[in-house]
Amino acid sequence: MLTPRAILADIASPRVKKVVVDSDTYNEMDDQYAVAYAIGSPRMEVLALHAAPFRNARSTGFADGMEKSCAEMRRVLDRCRKTGEIPVFEGSRTPVTENPGFGPTDSPAARDLIRLAHETGETLYVLSLGAITNVVSAVLLDPSIREKICVIWLGGNCLDYRDLYEFNLCQDQAAGQLLLNLEIPLVLLPAMDHGTSALLVERSELNEIRGDSPACRFFREELPAEFLGDEGNVGHARVIWDIAAPGVLAVPEAYTFSVIPAPVFGDDYHYAFDRTRRPIVFMEKVERDPIVRDAFRSIGSL
Repeated sequence: MLTPRAILADIASPRVKKVVVDSDTYNEMDDQYAVAYAIGSPRMEVLALHAAPFRNARSTGFADGMEKSCAEMRRVLDRCRKTGEIPVFEGSRTPVTENPGFGPTDSPAARDLIRLAHETGETLYVLSLGAITNVVSAVLLDPSIREKICVIWLGGNCLDYRDLYEFNLCQDQAAGQLLLNLEIPLVLLPAMDHGTSALLVERSELNEIRGDSPACRFFREELPAEFLGDEGNVGHARVIWDIAAPGVLAVPEAYTFSVIPAPVFGDDYHYAFDRTRRPIVFMEKVERDPIVRDAFRSIGSL
């Protein structure tokens, strides 16, 4: 099993990393950029896309959010001209939080993660951009994969933030608690208020995605028009924080990490701390500009 120091050394190495992207892709407009970033980056080889569930105004419930994310993943692959090259798997239909004894939710995505972990032959990086349900379920179904994976998860908030009411964690709190409690190699990317929330992008900056490919036009014009409408090209910023996960492997020098005892995601949505808990890699700071530039360059290559 990778130690935090070994994780940091491997992340910094020039080796092309094999990855799975686990994403609630239909939830917002940032997941699509993150998926394409991973696909276009020369620092990563995307083996599969796993659809994560979500529930908000863009879905009627957990399962519906997962199904819509699955469809959105296929749309992104189509625009990136990768249909048929990268498989898409349906994920969880119920959260661990609602299962008896917080047991696993079986799904094609969980089973595929188990298969890839055993077959890849090197550390498999799991870029988790939504609820952590699929990933934790896979580990509960086959604990031995902890020796073969490293999870990079956007979850929770900065340690000094007022609470833990963060979207990905709130989707399946028990799964988030299990991720920190189980011996799963982990890089944790907090959101508010000086974490991945720094990845604000002006709409006008999307014009920096240059090229005339279907992917370039989609991410420069079509997708922003769907989500931003006629809000104008000047003075409107949007957080596309999910690009932080592939950014860890693509431009690790843009991050400041520390090794800390895994905090506790309390039932009251506040952190608790215990210095005897197992260590994890925690993001302390992120530099926006190198990640945005690299993301746009990678997308522009598709």
